[in-house]
Amino acid sequence: MKGRVTSEQLMLVAMLGVSSYMLIESFSFSHEAGIFPRFAAAVAVCGCILLLVRAYLPEPIRQVVTESAGMFDQYDEEFQGSDDDTKSSEGEVTEDEDTGAIEGTDRGTVEDGDSDAVENADIDSSKQAILVGLLAGYGLVGYVIGLVWATPLFILAFAKAFGLPRLMTLVIVVIGLVAAFAFNSILPVNMTDGVIF
Repeated sequence: MKGRVTSEQLMLVAMLGVSSYMLIESFSFSHEAGIFPRFAAAVAVCGCILLLVRAYLPEPIRQVVTESAGMFDQYDEEFQGSDDDTKSSEGEVTEDEDTGAIEGTDRGTVEDGDSDAVENADIDSSKQAILVGLLAGYGLVGYVIGLVWATPLFILAFAKAFGLPRLMTLVIVVIGLVAAFAFNSILPVNMTDGVIF
């Protein structure tokens, strides 16, 4: 089955085509306006090529390219820590009076482990769906009212959806506004204007 083309490979080839086209077209922009599209397209081209040829890369480079570290790993570790505490309290530990050996009987089964994996995958999928929805909303609201003003709204929605503490949310909103205004002053595009204002 090595010669078979997967849907992932098809998607990577499509992304490589689109990002290559974007890279070529970015040279028709002025130098200032073309910097970000050129950089983003070059990163996408390099990433697609690395993923397409990852089977032929040396082992250390392949590990870096194929290592999957999700953005929700931090939360997963916290949840797994509380799950491990719960699971350890579910098992019974008894001492055999004759031999003094400790025997443990765990009430969990292999099927329970599988259901936990499925549940964790569902949690990851729902978090990813929420994040994609928030990002799409950020783009849409940014188009309507301007990206600078959509930034704090996005951060507040993100913080609410993922249960961030209020102080951390406030700090991130301030940092987000500073970054948005910095981009607005650096880029030759006015990001405070949207379709409505």
